[in-house]
Amino acid sequence: MIIIPERSIEEIAASIKAVRKAKGLTLMDVEKKSAGLWKAVVIGSYERCDRALSVKKAVSLANFYQVPLEELLGIKVRESVRQSGKLTLDIRATSNENPYLPELVAIRNFATLICAKRHDWNGEVLSLRNSDLTTIGLLINKDEASTYEWLASNRLLLNK
Repeated sequence: MIIIPERSIEEIAASIKAVRKAKGLTLMDVEKKSAGLWKAVVIGSYERCDRALSVKKAVSLANFYQVPLEELLGIKVRESVRQSGKLTLDIRATSNENPYLPELVAIRNFATLICAKRHDWNGEVLSLRNSDLTTIGLLINKDEASTYEWLASNRLLLNK
């Protein structure tokens, strides 16, 4: 389990601004570098708490700045003591209930790629490494803690 401390909106806004400044960018630089995808006025609004930042936009902005979402939001993630043992993805479960759910398709494709790279042709389960959980999170637009919870709640983990 990952513990994420509470942050105020003002602290998050300050962190967004700090990341931009750490990249050496002005608001106009962001607009130019993003080819207009990110307008200077919009980024400024996020940084002043004048506009709400959705999770989807936060992930996109973190990707634009090439920083982890936790860094963009100024969140210090700390691991709580988790039961020892590795996580095991039940690949079979990705084809159950709603096999066309975009998240399940992405996870199935990821598992297929990893199995091929690891020369593991079992095709039923996949041992997850820490980096795998982060990658799955990127694929389904969730942070690592939310990814773990999502996998667990959808019964995709065998040993949680």
